[in-house]
Amino acid sequence: MSNFTEQHNKIAVHLQEVYKKHRELDEYIKVCHAERHDDLSINRLKTKKLWLKDEIHRLESQLKALR
Repeated sequence: MSNFTEQHNKIAVHLQEVYKKHRELDEYIKVCHAERHDDLSINRLKTKKLWLKDEIHRLESQLKALR
């Protein structure tokens, strides 16, 4: 297997993991809103969700650069 393929696969797998975490966190935030959790906790979760979104964009850019 070429170095390109290994690197591409590694990034692609990590990207899928981050997508999953992002979706799960989004669902958890909805539950927290419904259960009336405090705003500080929800804002921390939203900040983490934004960090994951940034990570998604970074990984997608890496994959595009490998083409």
